[in-house]
Amino acid sequence: MLRRSTSRKAAMTGSHRESPATLGMATTGALIRRRRRTAAINLALQGGGAHGAFTWGVLDRLLEDGRFAPEGISGTSAGALNAVVLASGWLEGGPDGARASLGRLWRRIADLARLRPPHAAGLSQMAADLATSLLSPYYLNPFDLNPLRSIVEDLVDFERLRAERALQLFIAATNLRTGRGRVFRNGDLSSKAVLASACLPQLHQAVEIDGEAYWDGAFACNPPLLPLIRDCRARDLVLVQINPLESERVPRTASQIRNRVGEIVFGRPLLEELARLDEAVRRAGPLAWLSSTSRRVARHRLHRIDGSALLAELEPSTKVDPSWLLLEKLARLGRDAADDWLRLGMVRRRSPREWLPRVAVRSAPSATPAVSASTAGGS
Repeated sequence: MLRRSTSRKAAMTGSHRESPATLGMATTGALIRRRRRTAAINLALQGGGAHGAFTWGVLDRLLEDGRFAPEGISGTSAGALNAVVLASGWLEGGPDGARASLGRLWRRIADLARLRPPHAAGLSQMAADLATSLLSPYYLNPFDLNPLRSIVEDLVDFERLRAERALQLFIAATNLRTGRGRVFRNGDLSSKAVLASACLPQLHQAVEIDGEAYWDGAFACNPPLLPLIRDCRARDLVLVQINPLESERVPRTASQIRNRVGEIVFGRPLLEELARLDEAVRRAGPLAWLSSTSRRVARHRLHRIDGSALLAELEPSTKVDPSWLLLEKLARLGRDAADDWLRLGMVRRRSPREWLPRVAVRSAPSATPAVSASTAGGS
C-alpha cells in the first residue's frame, strides 16, 4: 500500500479551487477531495517532444483521482515543462490548479503549431529537416528566439518554486562542457533551467547558466530517478515513460533512422540508471540499515505507466510538429494508461531488472523484491 502522508499533509495538499480543470476533462469534487487522506508519491517524467502530451493525460487522471499528492517531481525536456507547470499550479490551487495549468500549457503549445505555415505534402517539414541537418541554430536563429520562454514564464511562478520546501523538483539538463547531467533543484530553478532541459541543439542555441552552457537533459538523464529516492520521504515512485527502450522494427526512411537514433541516445540514460538502481537493490541486502541511502533504496516501490509502445506507432514528425487534435488524442491515451495503473498498478509488481530489455524474471513467486514495480499501458 502507498504510505499515507501525515506530518506534511497540509503542505503537500495545497489550496483547492472549486472550479474544474479546463479542456472538458471531468474532475472529482474539491469538497470530496478535501475529506480524503492523500498518499505521498514521487513522479519521474520523461522527455519526448510533443509526445509529452501523453504525460499530461497521465497527470491529469492522477490529479483527478485525488488520492495522491506529489512530494517530488523530476523531469527532462517536455517532462520538465510538465513538472514545473504542475508544481506551480499545485501550489496555487491544489490538484484542480495543477490540472488547469497543464491544460493551458498544452493549449499554448498547440497554438504555436497553428502559427506555422501549413505543410504542402510534407515539403515544409522536409525543408526544415534539411535546414537543421546542414545549418547551425546560431545561423538559423541568430537572436535565439524560443517561443517556449514566454509560455514558461507566464505559467510558472519560479519565485514561489524556489522558496518551496515541501514539494521538491529535480530538472535535468546536460552540461555541454563535461557531457554530464546537472539536476536543478528548487533553489536553482528559473525559466533558463527549464529551457536548458528542453534545448535540442539542432533547433536552439545552448542555454548559458552561471557561465556553463547546457543542452537537452535527455542526453544525460531521462528522467532523474535516484535523486527522488535519495532525497524524498515518499516510498512510491511513478515513472511515466514515453520513449521505447527496444524496437522490433528496422528503420528504413531517413526520418525513421533519425528517430531511432534519438530513441537510443535518449533511452540510454534511463537504462543506465535502472541498472544502477538494480545493482544498489541487490547489494543492499541485510546491511541496508547501515546507510540512509541504502535504506531508502531497499524500501522503495517503483511503478511505471508506459506509453512508449503506443507512441512508437506514430510518425516521428509528431514529436516536433503537434496539432491540437493530436495532443488531445495523446492526452486521452495517457488518461487511459493511468486508469489501467489505478486499477492494476498496485497488483502487478516488478523489480527494476525487469524493466531492462530482454531480461528474464528470476525471482521466485513467493519472494518479495526489495524494490517492486508495477506497469500500466506497456510491457
